[in-house]
Amino acid sequence: MSYAISPPWLCPATRGGPWRPAGSPADMPGRILIVDDNVTRRISLAARLSGAFYEIQVACTALEALELLDHWQPGMILIADELESMPTGRLLRRLRVDARAAEVTLLVVTAPGAHLGRSGLLTAGADDVIARNEPQEVFRARMRAQQRAREVMNTLKLRGNDLRLPGLSESRARFPGVARASFIAPDAATARDWRRAFEGLPGFRLEFLDMGELREGSGRAAPPGQPDRSGLLVLGLAPDNEGRGLRLLAEMTNRSDRLEQEILVLAPGASPYTQAQAYDIGAGAVMPGPFDAAEIAARMRLLQARLARRRALRRALAESLRASVTDPLTGLHNRRFALPRLAQISQAAAMRGEGFAVLVADLDHFKAVNDRYGHGTGDIVLQWVAQILRRNLRNEDVLARIGGEEFLAILPGVGPEAARQIAGGLCTRLREAPLELPELEAPLPLTISVGLTTGGAGRRCPEELIADADRALYAAKRAGRDQVVCHPPLTPPQPAIRRAEARG
Repeated sequence: MSYAISPPWLCPATRGGPWRPAGSPADMPGRILIVDDNVTRRISLAARLSGAFYEIQVACTALEALELLDHWQPGMILIADELESMPTGRLLRRLRVDARAAEVTLLVVTAPGAHLGRSGLLTAGADDVIARNEPQEVFRARMRAQQRAREVMNTLKLRGNDLRLPGLSESRARFPGVARASFIAPDAATARDWRRAFEGLPGFRLEFLDMGELREGSGRAAPPGQPDRSGLLVLGLAPDNEGRGLRLLAEMTNRSDRLEQEILVLAPGASPYTQAQAYDIGAGAVMPGPFDAAEIAARMRLLQARLARRRALRRALAESLRASVTDPLTGLHNRRFALPRLAQISQAAAMRGEGFAVLVADLDHFKAVNDRYGHGTGDIVLQWVAQILRRNLRNEDVLARIGGEEFLAILPGVGPEAARQIAGGLCTRLREAPLELPELEAPLPLTISVGLTTGGAGRRCPEELIADADRALYAAKRAGRDQVVCHPPLTPPQPAIRRAEARG
């Protein structure tokens, strides 16, 4: 059952209650499932959450929680560390391989002062471990940090009915390999102790610094040790340097490459205010308890896996954006990219009073190539033509495939006469470079017809420019192909003496 006004958390979720569909990804972070077989603990935990406007469900057993996932999708699950129905570690492992909970934040709530076994819970799949008596301000800050991390992941994901597009998805599995991690200790003695405790930690390439090696306000290490601020950072706070440590944390999290790092703060004995500040500034996790090398290592692996997954999502998103404006056969831009870019170039040219040219080139007799040699050879022909065109245009020119055998070239800052010479040169280069393939008895001659139009002081829309270039292209085809036609026709240049007479 879900509760909207006053949550009666005394009652567990019922199997026979009314069905309601799972919420959208935007709604799910506000949904929290509490799994605990102790009614007193359920009441206490739900009471802590009730003032934060979460939608709360409760389950008395692990199996009841798993069944609830069939029709109610939480964004976060709070699990007691001692369950009679199933060991908490086993439930965590089951949830981590369950597609219904693959993206759910899992938090384990432990008894006050319990430190043993925390590393095992983190290794089993918990995103964090929270003491049941944690001060309210720290508890809320920790929840905000987890929700913030989840929202970043959701922002990077592909949207739509099927988020796992072939070739653009990645696995949630732990990301192997060697990762870089920088330890920044509060003093030199602590840095030496940390080196002894963690040097040789599998899966990491470690460096150890102390705050004395950092220039105040720079976030950079004094020479010779200047650590890479991307990656995993472990920052130590001591009672006499909490202020400086928090300033350094703020400086790190305000960097432009913030998504390229995760920060673990070690703050033994820190006040609730300091812990909450660290979370709200941007720490991924804060450890206020005693030094525990196993727990620190487990948290490092957890944060590194989160960072690696975020990087993978960013790469997948960047690749999907690139693919959306790229022709997969030739590697050139496509129409989706070219038309908005043409509008930008036209606007800039009108503002600066400069000219530009638009060329539409069509491969001559391409249907005959496909009919005679097959579409595989036709694809190679298109790739060859794209390569010739690209080699003979400038880097600042825009080249796109906008149809089956039709290409668009935009030449910024090029006047009519220069454009006609460039277009004629493209025809010549392709004519002089027949395609040679092992399966062909002789080199395959190729030619293109080009339609040309120009823009300048008067801003013209992309559709009008391409329509004029198309008219010129059809004229070139009718005139016998393998040539350049301009629309409107270029006015022949007047002799210099007549221009002088006109000025007189």
